[in-house]
Amino acid sequence: MKSKLILAVIVCLGMSMQMLLGCSTTQKTGGAGLVSVVAQNVVRIAGVKAIDSADLSSLDGMTTFVKLSGFVDDQNRGFIDHLAHSRAENAGARLVSEDKAQRMLEVVVNSAGNDRGGSRVPVISRSERTEGAVDLDIIVRDTSDGTKIANQHVRGEAKYQQTTVVGLQGSGTYYVKNDNGKYVEVPNPTSYR
Repeated sequence: MKSKLILAVIVCLGMSMQMLLGCSTTQKTGGAGLVSVVAQNVVRIAGVKAIDSADLSSLDGMTTFVKLSGFVDDQNRGFIDHLAHSRAENAGARLVSEDKAQRMLEVVVNSAGNDRGGSRVPVISRSERTEGAVDLDIIVRDTSDGTKIANQHVRGEAKYQQTTVVGLQGSGTYYVKNDNGKYVEVPNPTSYR
C-alpha cells in the first residue's frame, strides 16, 4: 500500500513539474534532411494535405506546364513535383511542355521539411515527435499573356508521436492537422493520399 502511495505521489509531482516547467523541446532534425521513413511519411502527409486544399479547377481541359520555384532542394524536389503533376492531372489538366501549354501551374515552395521534438516528465514518461510542414503558393497563369488566373496559399502540417511511460515504449501514431486546426490520427500513413 505504501509503495502504491509513493508511486502516485511521484506521478502527480512529475505531471505537475511538466505543467509548471513546460519541459518540451523542438530542434532541427540532424543529418541531411529527410533521413528516416518517419520523417518522409510526416512530410508526405503534410504535402498531400496542403495540395489537396488547392483549387485547381481552372486547369480543367487545359494543356498545362508545371513549374517549381522557391525553396526546392534535392530532398523535396521529386516529392513536390509529383504532388503538383498528379493533382494537376486529377483536376483535368493535360500536361505538356512549356511551349505547348495554355496554362502554367507555378508551385512556389515556401517551406517543406521536418523537425524533431520531445518532452519529458523526469523518470515517468517522455514523448518523442517528428513534425513536418509543407507551405506552398499555387499560381495559375495564362501562358499567352502571363495573366494571373489564380493565386492561393496552402499549408499542410503533420506529426508522428511516440510516448514512453516508465520505460515502456508505446507504438507511435501519425497525425495530420485538419481544417479546424486540430490534429487527427492518420491510421495508415501509406494509404494517406
